[in-house]
Amino acid sequence: MHCFEETKVLPISAKEMYDLVMDIETYPVFVPWLCDAKLLEVKDNELSAELTMDLAGTTYKFQTVDYFMPHKLVEIRLLTGPFKFLESVWTFEQLDSGSCKVHFSIEFEFKSMMLDMVASPLFGAACKTMVKTFEKRALALKGARR
Repeated sequence: MHCFEETKVLPISAKEMYDLVMDIETYPVFVPWLCDAKLLEVKDNELSAELTMDLAGTTYKFQTVDYFMPHKLVEIRLLTGPFKFLESVWTFEQLDSGSCKVHFSIEFEFKSMMLDMVASPLFGAACKTMVKTFEKRALALKGARR
């Protein structure tokens, strides 16, 4: 099992970061390893999505179910795809009027040992830049609104 987590204070509100994480269909615009993202269903505090990742020229589709508490939490769990296991959690804590603490964690394992050996270093590297990727996008959007 591969695990990664990061906590960071950002000069962005918890609502802005939460909204960005929940805007799944825009991920291909700013998440380099994702080439497609679709919402499949949204109901109450749950949604399902299909994401297509490109790891060194090979694409893999996977579906997730995401549970959320607005402006506080997003939990992501695997439905189908090349993973044996995939769980991720984002939490957002408002600190003052212009900043929040963001926590991101992910655990994953690919189904086959061969795929795990080949894809895990690439996917793991992408996971390690996840908070920075979302931070850059949030700051760019914030700057565009000024």
